Amino acid sequence: MQFQFSLKASAASVGLIFGFLASSGCGGAVPAPKAFIAYHSPSGRFSCDYPQGWEAEGAGKPDSPNAWAKFSKGHAAIRVEADLAGSLFGDMAKSSGAMFGGEEEPPVARIHPMGERQMKEDFTNYTEREPKPFQSKGIGEGRRSTFIADQTLGGKVYGYRATLLANDRRITVICTCPATNWKTLKPAFETVVASVRQGGS
Repeated sequence: MQFQFSLKASAASVGLIFGFLASSGCGGAVPAPKAFIAYHSPSGRFSCDYPQGWEAEGAGKPDSPNAWAKFSKGHAAIRVEADLAGSLFGDMAKSSGAMFGGEEEPPVARIHPMGERQMKEDFTNYTEREPKPFQSKGIGEGRRSTFIADQTLGGKVYGYRATLLANDRRITVICTCPATNWKTLKPAFETVVASVRQGGS
């Protein structure tokens, strides 16, 4: 099915981030960003702000079910993905809530836990804390979990896994860095996650 394929593609991309971190070790701390600049996905599905001076790349077409962007510097990385599969799950969550006379929590709260299983497959000894709500710049309420995992060559990876539901796409943001760099980069990661918005604006 299409949503299964999309999730597998998302998993592969997250694995690339982990492989990069695992192969690079824990040295070379990245300084806290002093400024942020806008990134506009060529797909037109999302925009966000990212740290100035970080390498940026991405792909996606308006008629494609998926789009992604990656921002990196040293051993730190941020990846943003928009996929159709999560949006389909979101629609089902909305329908389920309507059938039972309303929703006690937004659909994104039901969709966010679905991403944890794949993270556990991609990272070694992956654990995450209870998700917390946050407000994005242009989409609204999302869910964000702090996680920790092992690096292949020793040390720990710290990060955020965030989920947002746009009109027709789920948007996932994965932020990672060595544990020793977490306190420095945590505010920057939060800035990027909260900046995610729809379209190319």
